[in-house]
Amino acid sequence: MDRKDMKFDIIVQGGQSNAEGSGCGPVTEEFIPLEDVWYLNVEKTVQEVDGNLLITYADKPFALEIAKERTLNGNVYGDFALTFAQSYIKAGSLKEGRKLLIVRAAIGGTGFKKAHWGLGNLLYEKLKEMVEYALSLNEENRIVAFLWHQGEHDAFEKNDPAVFKTQLADQLQDFRARYGEKIPFVAGDFVSEWKNKNLEDCKPILSNIREVIAENMPAAFVETADLLSNNEKHQNGDDIHFCRESLHILGKRYFDAFQSLEK
Repeated sequence: MDRKDMKFDIIVQGGQSNAEGSGCGPVTEEFIPLEDVWYLNVEKTVQEVDGNLLITYADKPFALEIAKERTLNGNVYGDFALTFAQSYIKAGSLKEGRKLLIVRAAIGGTGFKKAHWGLGNLLYEKLKEMVEYALSLNEENRIVAFLWHQGEHDAFEKNDPAVFKTQLADQLQDFRARYGEKIPFVAGDFVSEWKNKNLEDCKPILSNIREVIAENMPAAFVETADLLSNNEKHQNGDDIHFCRESLHILGKRYFDAFQSLEK
């Protein structure tokens, strides 16, 4: 099938490292790539320079490819959008003759405080470019969900919680004004191990994510208190990232939250 003939339900995935997918290790059920689930990726380089991230996008076309978990240095890293997609298909939400396209716009270590995300900033501008491209592939393509996982950066960078709330709300409202006022928005809680060590900084940020959700329906918040970090699963010191098994579970919870908005 020519790619221009494919009709996609589009899932937009934004945020930082837990959205990009930094969880490793064994899983109860391996994700097997499906002909009906695709990625839209952008080539980029990410470097830390003087305490800031230097993000450079390659001047080349976006990559459209069958979705699969990424492999880096021999390790496989999970992606909660993949089990979201599995659940979407199992629930019968993907109609005959259509496929799923996951717009992969998240980058680890990014947030609003240092002007990565937010109106007019690099990552949100690139996300919109990717969405525009995805929609242009076929006039019957449609956005079905905006999945977001982010906020750790703004917690430890001590972004003013009220400022963060405005930044996140403005970004969501701009996205919906462009692509559809009723597009479901789903966000989730942080890794509990890391959050509980940094409660003073995390609680106000998470409170404001919840407020943005409550004030911008249809939207939902996903709980993660029982999901293990890489450190809890593998004793590797990485307490801020969900392990791969947790990411698989997280995707199913994101879908359950998404589905609840349709009832």
